[in-house]
Amino acid sequence: MNRQDSSAERGGPLSRAAIQGSRSRRDTIGVQNNYGVGPARGPAQTLVTLPSLDAGFTSRGAELERVLAVLDPGVEGVAGVVVSQGMGGVGKTQLALAAGHEAIRRGWFAGALFVDLHGYSTPVDGDRAVESFLRSLEVPTERWPDDADARRGLYRSSLEERSLELGGPILVVADNASEAGQVTPLVPGLARHRLLATSRDRLTSFGWRRILIDHLSDTRAVRVLVEALRVGDPDDPRVAEAAALARVAKACAGLPLALRICAAVLGAAPDMTADELANTLEGSETRLRRLRDGSRSLYTVFKQSRARLAPEAAELLALLGLAPGPDISTAAAAVLAGVEETEALERLRSLSAAHLVSGKAGRWQMHDLTADYAASLSKGDDAADRFVHARRRLFDHYSSMADGARLNLVALPGQQTPETFADRRAATRWLDAERAVLIDTVHVARRLGETRTETDLPVFLNTYLKRRRDLSDLEDVHRIALRAAQRSGNRDREAISWNNLGAVLRETRRFGAAIDAHGRARSLFAELFDDHGEAVSWSSLGAALGDERRFTEALEALREAQVMFARLDDVHREAIAWNNLGATLREVGRFAEAVDAHQRAQGFFRQLGDTHREARVWVNLGAVLSQEKRFTEAMEAHERARTMFQGLGDTREVAKAGMGLGICFRGLRRTDEALALLDEVVGFLSDEHDPHHEGLARHELGLTWMAAGDPPRAVPHLERAVKLLGENNDPFRRDQAAAALARARNSSTPGGSSPGSPTL
Repeated sequence: MNRQDSSAERGGPLSRAAIQGSRSRRDTIGVQNNYGVGPARGPAQTLVTLPSLDAGFTSRGAELERVLAVLDPGVEGVAGVVVSQGMGGVGKTQLALAAGHEAIRRGWFAGALFVDLHGYSTPVDGDRAVESFLRSLEVPTERWPDDADARRGLYRSSLEERSLELGGPILVVADNASEAGQVTPLVPGLARHRLLATSRDRLTSFGWRRILIDHLSDTRAVRVLVEALRVGDPDDPRVAEAAALARVAKACAGLPLALRICAAVLGAAPDMTADELANTLEGSETRLRRLRDGSRSLYTVFKQSRARLAPEAAELLALLGLAPGPDISTAAAAVLAGVEETEALERLRSLSAAHLVSGKAGRWQMHDLTADYAASLSKGDDAADRFVHARRRLFDHYSSMADGARLNLVALPGQQTPETFADRRAATRWLDAERAVLIDTVHVARRLGETRTETDLPVFLNTYLKRRRDLSDLEDVHRIALRAAQRSGNRDREAISWNNLGAVLRETRRFGAAIDAHGRARSLFAELFDDHGEAVSWSSLGAALGDERRFTEALEALREAQVMFARLDDVHREAIAWNNLGATLREVGRFAEAVDAHQRAQGFFRQLGDTHREARVWVNLGAVLSQEKRFTEAMEAHERARTMFQGLGDTREVAKAGMGLGICFRGLRRTDEALALLDEVVGFLSDEHDPHHEGLARHELGLTWMAAGDPPRAVPHLERAVKLLGENNDPFRRDQAAAALARARNSSTPGGSSPGSPTL
């Protein structure tokens, strides 16, 4: 059953007067996952290559050779996972990058994947990182399975496919892990691949090789400092101040990060001697708490570095400590600072020159130790109001931009959209770039009690995250929004959050919970005398009731929704209600009424230019005609749907329409064509990791083999169908497949009855 979702988003109803001159647009639907809300988790961002190595990397020759010795895929019997561990700022990331680049230069690996797991700020759990790797490997989201273990298997098989394409093993680098659980899902399947992880903690797991990265000795620390100065100026006279540089290096406790910052301080102040810097460092009593090694120098390195900045850049550094997410755009930094973008860019470049931020393609990030320092600058009481206003300014910016992007995504042809973005493609590009930041913003807002952001931003992200199949993040943020609305007494937002949460629960096939959520939304909207919201929740409730096979209640809810949308002149949602109504009428055998409902929906969607939903109606109409045994007409409907989906590039829906077409071939006794097409559909859905629809297709394929007089060939498909449909909360169709399986087995047994032609 191809039911459609009716969201509770506040874009306003689309009236019949707005449907003239419209063009077709594509809409997409999501796969099913099942996650709950826990501690704040960060979305992953990956690179399909290794980041570049900092200039001046030196003094780690022995450690580099130790790492390379266990990375070589040509050496048998070594660990497939190597963990470079050591305290923050000790240079683990740079060493890992140096080893990775050298291993690729030697021809050991044909490619690399890199992810920063942000283990000590907003940790990215391992399964989120797997999803990000799947995107980097260009695996379509429609292929992702629901189960986390199955997604890990897809990641490993996709990694192997890419390896075969490139002609060599793949190196996976997982930077900044705080626990083994972040790394375990990323382990490649075959021994010839390698995974190199970095962590401040001792990660333990069977078979992993751990390499401790310690502080640099005083001699090597001086060498790093000298080399960093020479990178900035080969003729810097201070490289000859050996005794003073030794004092600076000692104050930095052998931490490469601190040494590079000191070099940047000296480079930005040609008049400063190494002795002056050493005196400043040795005289300070503060240190970053998280180092916990007796050293007090790194905090003062940050402090000294900030002291050499222009006041405006120093202020921006403190403000950046407020920013959620793994990075920030130049535009968002400008909003945070309350200045023009060109001014913000100048300040960011000053911070970059001081090695306090790094930037690429208009986005900026800080080492997490730097971020700790920056965050500490906003904790003084005298600055509290200034920082609170800056953070709210940033949160409001993200909400406003996300709302503008949302309106572009949901707009139908002919509808006017905000000028925030040029078009839907530009809005999607912005959302893709800010996705991790926006999700983390909701979590940060929850911790800070920023109710407006907690309740608004999830609504604005609803359509985007649903289309991206990010149902785990979507459920998280909707639960946050729901609790915030309840806490603040915002009953309108509570109703919207219940309805949006119900849609996610329905996508993850938790129908009972979805019905409860939509019912709560409907009651709240009714109490608020919000007719449009009530109609939306009636429509959503009806679809969920239909999925639960509570058809009498579903029909009542959907008719109520259709009547209300008609009265409110919201043609688009009325069409959705008609389509869902038709699908439910088919289930109870009221075929003539079902055809009429689908034709009404079809006419509306065609007028509105919503080609994707119109094509889905054709699939539903074909299903009704098949059940009436009007197979020739049903074939025409499914063929039309397939052509429309092909034009939209939606291969998953093409396959589902193909399943309906195969049923028509069987009904017309064109058995060979039915077998060929259904076998192709089963293979596609299996490859796409769509277990529910694969189960449905295998059921149909099994029935077709029985119709062809070959029950033994039907048995394995029906066995698989029973398993998949049971696992995906479809007991009715599971029982149908089980009954067919019993008939097939009986017919396969000597003396069993002939299967005849199965009922369609």
